Amino acid sequence: MYALSTLHQQGAPSLLRLMERKRDWENKRDAIEKIWLQCIGGVPPLVQTHFDIISWKSYEDYYLIKIRYDTVFDDMVPANLLIPKGSNSKKVSTKDDAIEVLNSSHKQYPSVIALHPTSDNGKDDVSTTEGRQNRQYGLELAKRGYVVLAPDTITAGERVRQDGKPFQTASFDAAYPNWSAVAKMLVDHQQGISLLESLNCVDSDKIGVIGHSLGGYNGYFLAGVDRRIKAVVCSCGFSTFAGDPELHRWGKRDWFSHIPQLSNYINDDKVPFEFTEIAALVSPTPFFLWMGQNDSIFPHWKPAAEGLFELNSLYKWMDCTEKIQTLIGNSGHDFPYEIRQAAYLFLDKWLMK
Repeated sequence: MYALSTLHQQGAPSLLRLMERKRDWENKRDAIEKIWLQCIGGVPPLVQTHFDIISWKSYEDYYLIKIRYDTVFDDMVPANLLIPKGSNSKKVSTKDDAIEVLNSSHKQYPSVIALHPTSDNGKDDVSTTEGRQNRQYGLELAKRGYVVLAPDTITAGERVRQDGKPFQTASFDAAYPNWSAVAKMLVDHQQGISLLESLNCVDSDKIGVIGHSLGGYNGYFLAGVDRRIKAVVCSCGFSTFAGDPELHRWGKRDWFSHIPQLSNYINDDKVPFEFTEIAALVSPTPFFLWMGQNDSIFPHWKPAAEGLFELNSLYKWMDCTEKIQTLIGNSGHDFPYEIRQAAYLFLDKWLMK
């Protein structure tokens, strides 16, 4: 437990304090994960993998198959599934054709879960040509040779309630008062990993995750609790409690409440963890992080940069500095072309080999 006022004054705590042996970190990691899962309300067991094909379309170098896959509590996740054509130019004109593409073992591709930012259009923002500039990373990775799963998170895209607005979690919070939107997103994305593992066209040992903003922190949250993720790219999604001008950013708000329970702690000037520790759960999985000094969403880049230093120190202590890449530039809350290219090369290094 940390005093919030102390974090504001002194910055993120050291990850390596009192660390001498590998076992010391394993014990600390277990303790951090336990606190994290308790705070978000836990992650329930996954349900059996099942999905329905809704529609399909063939483009020059990839197939776009719209699906819905099962997740916990009788819910379903709408998603775009992009499959590279490679040397396969099969015409997809029926549902059976689409199933055949997914079940083809002609070539197994690495895959990436592409998590969208705070966009009303959800998955389409990152996986279709209708997406915004600098947000079509799912589509770009499919053209690069990755199978891409782009799901809608709760309250976005096709998951906006008919009587509600995007990114309003009040009804979810009322239905699950002891749970959290973060835990819901986590388990939905874990079901996505299981879905990818079930496809013959996917190399199940080479699954990564990429995201910007909301998708960025969901990406490293996911990799921190699920070792099936082999590489992570987080764009403008890492921040700290230390120095954050938005007191209840991660707690209870009048729109998207990430972890409502946090506000009870914050009102008492304390927090049960620092996000540097949550990001550290990813280690030693390959981890790419990018942030901008002119980010108006996360303006407290200096304490966050100190957090990146702590993560780098942890990877160095683990003797795997080649598995972490942190970049800080002077752009705003964006995922610029040059940074995306660096991120794709990072994914290639760990998933294409």
